[in-house]
Amino acid sequence: MLFFRLLSRLPMPVLYVFSDFLFFVSFYLIKYRRKVVIMNLQNSFPEKTAKEHQMLAKAFYHNLCDVIVESLKLLTISVKDLEKMVEINGQEVIDECLRNNEVMLIMSSHINCWELVPPRTTQTGVLIDVIYKPLSSPFFDKLMYTIRSRFNITPIPMKQTFREMVKKKGQPRIVGIISDQAAETPDLAYWTTFLHQETDFFLGTEKMARSFNYPILYGEMVRKRRGRYVINYSLLVERPYEQYQMGEITEIYARTLEKSIQENPSDWLWSHRRFKHKRVNK
Repeated sequence: MLFFRLLSRLPMPVLYVFSDFLFFVSFYLIKYRRKVVIMNLQNSFPEKTAKEHQMLAKAFYHNLCDVIVESLKLLTISVKDLEKMVEINGQEVIDECLRNNEVMLIMSSHINCWELVPPRTTQTGVLIDVIYKPLSSPFFDKLMYTIRSRFNITPIPMKQTFREMVKKKGQPRIVGIISDQAAETPDLAYWTTFLHQETDFFLGTEKMARSFNYPILYGEMVRKRRGRYVINYSLLVERPYEQYQMGEITEIYARTLEKSIQENPSDWLWSHRRFKHKRVNK
């Protein structure tokens, strides 16, 4: 842990040089999950050529390595540097919910450095809980917990989500959820066509929103240039939720996320096995 903490104290220009080195190793030498990345890009963008897929893959690996060093920087980054690195657009949506003393569910995704979103957003004065899936490695799970719990943020293991929601009911805050992961139980998931593929989505966020009548926001992180980002917050759907059938809210999220990915394809996490599940009953 000490080594990573010392490494995180390096200036960002130096860390980006380290990122470039990681890119060379991961892309050209070990070819980290290269087959998964290319297969995902081919299936998601069948209209593109093999050369275009390779170009997207190369840009993705650059982004992935930046995500690594930017996440590491969160161990020691100052509030001033964090605010300089990330802007927020749509603060008025959050402020309106806070005026109404509401809990906000924010459906985000693995676009650019998603770890920057909660610590930057909490600087606006709102408490944040982040739902996360514990890592299999105890060391890296502890490291990520340390990163995610800075700035008075509360990380909550995924399996404890509903219990914590009930426990903290009525406490105004943001509950951040990375919602583009494959479902734990695909037979109970919401299935839709996403990036030209049958894809399963968690229904948990939609069910929580319906149960507690919490507003759902969409959080989109866009890169302005290397090391400079803007988080766009917007209301995903209007209440009352009774106007939507079960699954429709998740469908709206899927379409919104799909648009974000298509606008900046290389910024999404193509190395994760997002499409690993197959639909059994249609």
